[in-house]
Amino acid sequence: MNNYEKYRQVRKEAAGTALLLLILIGAWIAAGFGLAGIPVELFHLPLWVWTATIGIWLFAIIGVKILTATVFVDMSLDDSEEEARHDK
Repeated sequence: MNNYEKYRQVRKEAAGTALLLLILIGAWIAAGFGLAGIPVELFHLPLWVWTATIGIWLFAIIGVKILTATVFVDMSLDDSEEEARHDK
């Protein structure tokens, strides 16, 4: 992978991470404010507390798992393949 391809991959990973962040912010707002009027309680806490805390953490973990499986690539950060082979 040359430097340009690495640069494109890093930009792709950054864009995927930013998209996941925006999705998480939207889900957090929806879970917190959208469920505020529902009178369901669990352990004397409203449903929105559970969904806006534990639910978002689980959603984030699933999102990161999807990102690492589909977008992220394990690549060498060396300048060239020849230098990487020479160092071994």
